[in-house]
Amino acid sequence: MKLIPTPSMAWALMIALALPVASVQAQSIASPPIPHATPAALHHDIYQVLHLSASAQTDVPQDWLVVSLSVQKEGLQAPAVQRQLNAVLSSALAVATPMVKPGALEVRTGEMNVSPRYGRDGKINGWTGSAQLVLQGRDVEQITTLAGRLQELTVSQIDWLLSPEQQTAAQARIQAEAVERFQSKAQSLTKQFGFAAYTLREVRVSAQEAGEGVVMPRMAMVAMDAAPAPLQTVAGKSRVVVNISGSITLR
Repeated sequence: MKLIPTPSMAWALMIALALPVASVQAQSIASPPIPHATPAALHHDIYQVLHLSASAQTDVPQDWLVVSLSVQKEGLQAPAVQRQLNAVLSSALAVATPMVKPGALEVRTGEMNVSPRYGRDGKINGWTGSAQLVLQGRDVEQITTLAGRLQELTVSQIDWLLSPEQQTAAQARIQAEAVERFQSKAQSLTKQFGFAAYTLREVRVSAQEAGEGVVMPRMAMVAMDAAPAPLQTVAGKSRVVVNISGSITLR
């Protein structure tokens, strides 16, 4: 008997013949040959990267005086203690504010806190609080004279710093020196490792200031309350440091 193919049988035969070819083509596209990488090739770039750093520094006379004054109050109720602190600060600001000159003498309030006071039985028997007023600037005579006039406040700390202008100028002076030291070090190490030249990969530049502050405990300044008199303070020096760190590629 002779089998006569129907249209549906013809379509099934065509799909069956096409599937293996499509499968082979898909496998060929999805799985390209992967070149073999040896361990030396994988780590070749890492071994050529060198990390290094250099710095330059200078000592600069301090020109920015910061005087911190504080007051402490106690009472049975927290709101009453806070009112006492606010009264002292308001009185001090009334004296200090007219003397303010930006850059020469600046005034700001500092920390204020009120906390419970505990007795021997572990229970709260009152409240204690403190507030701070900060005088700062370049006019040493005005700042120290004003600090002596604020009789209800006690000098708790004196700091000498660099003004922003002085710090920026010092950094600009030694930054070129730090860069030159970094480049010289990079060239020297490149030759020592047997390479002809180097390429800069990344670099970071940072600056810092380390100064000599003068800290004065509260009890040491109680004698100032007897009569208003200028504080005795002498400026020191601050060390400005510019650091440069980065990495280079040896070639």
